[in-house]
Amino acid sequence: MSSPTSDDFDPVTLEVIRMRLDSIVEEMGIAMIRSSGSPVITEAGDFNTALFDPEGRIYAYSDYVQFHIGSGSVAVRNLVEVIRGEPLYPGDAFICNDPHTAGASHPPDTNVISPIFQGAELIGWAQSQAHLLDVGGMTPGGFAPGAYDCYSEALRLPPGVKVFERGEPVEWVRRILLNNVRVPVPYWNDVRSLVASNNTGIRRLLATIAEFGLDRFRAYTRRNFEIAEQVVRDRLARLPDGVWEAEEWTEHNGHADDLYRVRCTLTKRGGQATLDFTGSSPQTDGFVNCSYGALVGSVATAVVPILAWDVPFNEGVMTAFEVVAEPGSIVNPRPPAPISNGHLTTGARVSRLITKLFNEPCRASDDPVLRERTQGVWADSWTGGISAGTRDDGEYFVLFNMDGGGMGAGAQPEADGLDCAGMMTQMNNMLPDVEMNEMLYPVLYLWKRLSPASAGHGAHRGGLGHEFAWTLHGASEVTQTVFAPSAQVPADGYGGGLPGGGSGHLLCRDTDVWRLMSGGAVPTEENLSAASRQLLDINQYDLTVRRGDVFVQWIAGGGGYGDPLLRDPARVAQDVVDGYVTAAVAERVYGVVLDGDHADLAATSARRAALRAERLGGTSPAVAVPDTMIGVAGASVPRRGRDGHWYCPASGALIGTADDWHDDAVIRTRPAAERLAELGVRIRPRSGEPAVLLDEFVSPACGTLLETRVRVAAPEEVGAR
Repeated sequence: MSSPTSDDFDPVTLEVIRMRLDSIVEEMGIAMIRSSGSPVITEAGDFNTALFDPEGRIYAYSDYVQFHIGSGSVAVRNLVEVIRGEPLYPGDAFICNDPHTAGASHPPDTNVISPIFQGAELIGWAQSQAHLLDVGGMTPGGFAPGAYDCYSEALRLPPGVKVFERGEPVEWVRRILLNNVRVPVPYWNDVRSLVASNNTGIRRLLATIAEFGLDRFRAYTRRNFEIAEQVVRDRLARLPDGVWEAEEWTEHNGHADDLYRVRCTLTKRGGQATLDFTGSSPQTDGFVNCSYGALVGSVATAVVPILAWDVPFNEGVMTAFEVVAEPGSIVNPRPPAPISNGHLTTGARVSRLITKLFNEPCRASDDPVLRERTQGVWADSWTGGISAGTRDDGEYFVLFNMDGGGMGAGAQPEADGLDCAGMMTQMNNMLPDVEMNEMLYPVLYLWKRLSPASAGHGAHRGGLGHEFAWTLHGASEVTQTVFAPSAQVPADGYGGGLPGGGSGHLLCRDTDVWRLMSGGAVPTEENLSAASRQLLDINQYDLTVRRGDVFVQWIAGGGGYGDPLLRDPARVAQDVVDGYVTAAVAERVYGVVLDGDHADLAATSARRAALRAERLGGTSPAVAVPDTMIGVAGASVPRRGRDGHWYCPASGALIGTADDWHDDAVIRTRPAAERLAELGVRIRPRSGEPAVLLDEFVSPACGTLLETRVRVAAPEEVGAR
């Protein structure tokens, strides 16, 4: 059958083939879940599945972990290059996990890639990737805060390591793998589940090609690439051209409590965008370096919900974006840089950065749909806890607690951010059931709840992270690794919304937890006694947790959207009833005075006027904000009038006449941890320089909070505060 011309494509067939590919990669994921015994896969969904063409272009991608878009693509393309000219057979499967040579996001994220043949012709690749419980190295679980190089982190598998040949395990490879991991039985079972996932994809893809014919299949998938690309380019074209710059900061590299710059310049011209990370910090000797695969994946998964929210993902989606990163930088490191937590620290900062950058052209777009793609920044940094030890029955275990994914999403123009939404890059991750973790591991949960101190306040509130506590039950002690990468530099708000809270860990030593429970009491923060309470470092390893200790972890929240004084008082009152905010925060931040479970509107109006005056240094606002603006989306995002001047949309008052409205706003700057603590939001204070600051930009006429900005102090500000 001849290939169709551009005018011959049947739209029904086009959609059927597209949806068939999406169904295949979803079924691959189901096969992995049903064949794996790891709760990281079965409970939390920390994996991806995909189909590629022979050159490594994405046919279809499942939406479990989005930043694997980059690591999976780099892995397939590097494999194609490495094995070019080598014999290849149906039933072969290649394994890789090395961030430097195979593009992995970090060593535990292990790829298995299988060729797809029709007869003797290679027609594509099936790829499955999952986080495996242990991959060797100096620290159980594959996260190595103490590593100074990549050789300490894990067994490094480059592209081209064949783990199955013609459908059978390569025995000598299997022996090497299992000799280098702490939990060989779960490890090998997960490798087999990745192969099973690929085999499912191969069968289903070959059946699809048999149904439509290879030439027709290729033509229609090529057309789907073109359509996806065109939709994204059209939306880019509806954003104003320009250049925008922003930066984020990675905290603590495992050895030193320093801050590492992640900088990006967005240049947008027509339907093309360049994201240039030149100016980011050089690679470091700690485990926060971000592999190039994770960089591309982090960019992709921030861009998709902003500009391609309804576009089925394939190779065409990312064609309009060029990613530039200097080799040897923290976002494109070279050996021997350690990388085991770079995707969850620096990679997550990249996602925040892309969100902030695209907020600017989106807010200036003439397209109302694109204007509504603005948002508060997601917490987007995984808070980790890995426990390893021997149970009372003598069995060794490694618990990578997937509860660390319960961070809050950024608020939206029309809604609060989702609570415990996960990372933007891992939208289909799930939190494990308490009962499942207690069944599989020797831990007993004491509480698991939303954390009110994590939300970014605003007209729309950022999503809350959660907090939980456990004690050992069935083991005398464990070795604990922790990392809390969003502790000091929290997620920004948008349009006057406040930043979210940070993350952290507390270890309560030698508590009375068992005495309380034996007496019938439920342990709580209030009634739990402890010999000591230790706030753990941002990154810490080789920490011993013993029976009778209580381990507490809290997760970061998302940034708010809009001035909190523009939130509907009735919604604030309901937030207090529901436990999302305290009564004190309702009055101090939202200006809502409660009368029982309801807002006292007269007292609230007076309180909000007083807060606006406080923002203006004690001067009453010259212009009032009408009640009709309460709850209106974007009511605190400045707009430029036809005269070129800037106006506050909440009151209509003139902000200023400068090119940049920030120059005419009232600016208040405080240390971020100190200021946010006053507002009921918890982040970790920095003990040294540079300081983390919070800038608040206020309308000089009406006292509306127009923007907040978390930033790191410039050298000239040190000592000037």
